[in-house]
Amino acid sequence: MSLLLNQRQSYSRVLRHITLLFLCVLLSACGSGSGGKQAQLDLEAAAAAASSANANNNGSDYSGPDPQTVDVQQFRLYLWENLMPQNRCGSCHGDGGQSPSFVRQDDINLAYAAANTVVNLSSPIESLMVQKVGGGHNCWLPSDSACADLITAYITNWAGNVVGGAKTIILTAPNLKDAGDSKNFPEDASLFSSNVHPLLTTYCAECHSDTAVVPQSPYFASADADVAYEAAKSKLDLDTPANSRFVVRLGSEFHNCWSSCGENSDEMLAAVSAFSNGIVQTSIDPDLVISKALQLGDGVLANSGGRDETNIVALYEFKTGTGTTAYDTSGIEPSLNLNLSGSYEWVGGWGVLYCKWLKSVTPGHE
Repeated sequence: MSLLLNQRQSYSRVLRHITLLFLCVLLSACGSGSGGKQAQLDLEAAAAAASSANANNNGSDYSGPDPQTVDVQQFRLYLWENLMPQNRCGSCHGDGGQSPSFVRQDDINLAYAAANTVVNLSSPIESLMVQKVGGGHNCWLPSDSACADLITAYITNWAGNVVGGAKTIILTAPNLKDAGDSKNFPEDASLFSSNVHPLLTTYCAECHSDTAVVPQSPYFASADADVAYEAAKSKLDLDTPANSRFVVRLGSEFHNCWSSCGENSDEMLAAVSAFSNGIVQTSIDPDLVISKALQLGDGVLANSGGRDETNIVALYEFKTGTGTTAYDTSGIEPSLNLNLSGSYEWVGGWGVLYCKWLKSVTPGHE
C-alpha cells in the first residue's frame, strides 16, 4: 500500500484523500486501540514538523565555482542540498572530511565527482550510498530503511527518472529457507477453548464479541468458541507464542490490561504456549522432493510500477513496519512525515491496518 500526493491537490483535498484512502483499509476491521481512540493521520503536525526541519537543515552558503554541466546542477539540487546539512552527511563527508567528500562546499564539481563513486544512476536502489545508510550508517531518522528510501529518491530525482515518468518495478529475491516441520491449527476448537479462550472471554468480550454493546471485530472473545477460534488464528503464532498479537498487545502496547500489563502479558503467553504445546508438529515426508520455503511476509510486495509521479510532493509507502510514523519517502524536502495514532496495526507487505471508521468524513462528500 502506498499513498502519493502531488502539487495539484489542495490542502483540504489532501486531507480528504488520506481519509478516504484509509476508509478502504478499514473494511478489514480489527480491535480498537487503547482507550478506543479514533484512528488518525496527523498531516497538520507533519507539515509543521517538516517546516521546522526545513528551516534547520536546508539552505547553504555555497560560493564556490558554478556547476560545469546541467547534470552537476541536478546533482546539487536533488542530492547535495539534501545531504549537506551537519545532521546528515555534512559532518563527515564535507570539506576536509572523510572520503568520498560528496557534500564538500568548496567546489560542487568535485563533490559531484566524489558522489559518482558511490551512486548508481541507472539503478539508484543499488547505490553504495543507499546500502550503507540502509545498513545503519549515520541515518538521521529512527528508521534506517526510511533514510535509505529517501536517499534512493534523491538519487532518482537527480537521474531525472521522476519528472514525467513512473516508478520502476524492482523485484528482490527473498532469503532462502529450508522447509521444516511446522505446526498447523487443529480443525477442532477444543484445545483453544480450554487454554486461550477463557482469558479472551473474561477480559476482551466487552469489545471483541459479537454480542457486545458496540461489537468490534475480530470477534475472538465471542462466547461461541468456534467463532472466537476462527477470529483468533491470525493473532496467534504457534511457532513463537511470544510473538502472538495477544501477548504483544498487552506486554508492549499496554492495550486493555486488566491489572499489571507485564503480568497480564505473561498470563496470556502461558495460555498461548499451552495451546501451542498441545499441537503435534507436522513432519515432512522424507520421500518427498521439496523446494525452499517461503513465509507469508516473503511474498512479492505490491509495487506501484507504471503510476505517474509527475509533480510529486509526498509519498508514503508504509515500509517501516513499526512505530508511530509513516515516513514521506518522496525525496522532496521538507519531508511531510505522518504521525499515526489511535487504532492501527502495521501489517506485512508494507501497510497499516486501520480499525475504526474515521468520523472526519462527511457523508456525501467525495
